[in-house]
Amino acid sequence: MKVAPACPNARPSLTGGMARGALDAPGNAPALSRRSALALALTGPWLGGAGPARAGSPGQDEPPPPQPQRPLELPGIDSFALPNGLAVVLVQRPALPVVTLRLLVRAGPEADPPGRPGVAAMTVALWSKGARRGGKLVPAATLARQAEALGSGLDTESGWGASSVSLTVTRPRVADALSLMADVIRHPVLAPDELERARAQALDGWRVTLGSPGEVAGMVLRRAFWGDVPHGQVAQAAALRRLRRDDLLAFQARWVRPDHAVLVLVGDLDAGQARALARRWLGDWAAPALDLPQALVAAPRPLGAPLVLVDMPGSGQSGVAVAAPYIGSGAAERPQRYAGLVAQAVLGGGYSARLNQEVRIRRGLSYGASGSAESFAGGGMFSAHASTAHATAAEVLALLRGEIVRLADAPPGADELAARQATLVGSFARRLETTGGLAALLAGQLAQGRPLADLQAYVPGVLAVTPDQVQAFARAHWTGPALRAVVVGDLAAAGAGLAALAPEASRLPLGELNLESDKLR
Repeated sequence: MKVAPACPNARPSLTGGMARGALDAPGNAPALSRRSALALALTGPWLGGAGPARAGSPGQDEPPPPQPQRPLELPGIDSFALPNGLAVVLVQRPALPVVTLRLLVRAGPEADPPGRPGVAAMTVALWSKGARRGGKLVPAATLARQAEALGSGLDTESGWGASSVSLTVTRPRVADALSLMADVIRHPVLAPDELERARAQALDGWRVTLGSPGEVAGMVLRRAFWGDVPHGQVAQAAALRRLRRDDLLAFQARWVRPDHAVLVLVGDLDAGQARALARRWLGDWAAPALDLPQALVAAPRPLGAPLVLVDMPGSGQSGVAVAAPYIGSGAAERPQRYAGLVAQAVLGGGYSARLNQEVRIRRGLSYGASGSAESFAGGGMFSAHASTAHATAAEVLALLRGEIVRLADAPPGADELAARQATLVGSFARRLETTGGLAALLAGQLAQGRPLADLQAYVPGVLAVTPDQVQAFARAHWTGPALRAVVVGDLAAAGAGLAALAPEASRLPLGELNLESDKLR
């Protein structure tokens, strides 16, 4: 068996926040004074369906008996707006003695100025590194202590479509928590010394990233697939060094405003308490006279050749990544949404999904192969990733490509489809179990510009997908000529397999990699 060590493929982010790749462009604020009672009755083994018990020693080796099927209930969602345009979303969970607060603005890396990647992420990273509170400058260490005194920690993150700060606290500390969050997001100092510290940390992280073939492959794939549009920007070292405090101040002034923000509250609060809290701590936040900004919406504009080979001499393994077109998040693509979700889950949604089956389980070429999809207003991308030994990089590339294309001719059988649907539904259900998980789910809907009521349709939509719909989706989107691929590793050690692909490939050394260029040579 040939096994190569696994390597994470997450896109790197600046200190202080994770840049998440599955959020769409900002949408409209939720409707005012709306309440959705979302309750779904599900049937299936993922919620306690019947199944045969294994034989074993009575009372010892036997699994517990199957439990009755039970409904999955989505709680009611209240929403309203303050006079300054701030939207407030509340989910009441009176049985839980905690509240998760998430304050977000509808702007992330897609709002970076052209040619200035990293501005949004760096701004958000500095939110918790100093703020003015009560007219006094409060440094980062003091802000951290104030959050810890509430029994929590300030969590800031910048992802596609939204940047946010969040806290989870017990009910008596909600007012203090919202006061702290409001000051952090409204009155950050964005101090020059903190910028230099965060820049140094980000550059250290970049150097670590450049030692990981899998992570480099993921970044190059993003740039190769999306091209010179906002979702193709990558904040590499040169861009990080160019960042200036004025860039951060401009982002803060342009995008961080109440009529572009949402306060999400999940936990032991009623509507009257939520309204009073929002008015007290955010009601005096004045909206600027300027019109609301709009981020650029653009379809992918692929760069260079369909295959990019990046030479990393001396690396311990090769990172392999393949991208295919995916649907956008607009109304026109909505009818295909659930077929797309199930199709990407068939390929990459779990240990028994097709990519991992072919690469790891059947051939032992990697510790894992995975796939995921991201969808934005201008389009979407499905990506598959694996790390492997150099000598098997060409084989793994062929397998990833082959499985993506093969779905058009080999739809899932009934059992395979049910397993992938169960994975999607189970993941969704687990996010409802905690205040933090539910708050993140709501924030994701808001960042994607989707109505919160759409959550009601998620499980029925997933369960209604048929094998024919999965096949039709693959035939429409996942053809060989549409794929882009990247291999990063020691190309000399990879041998003849990759060399044979040279006619269709762009090849460049790692030291010459420029992810800001409009060409990948």
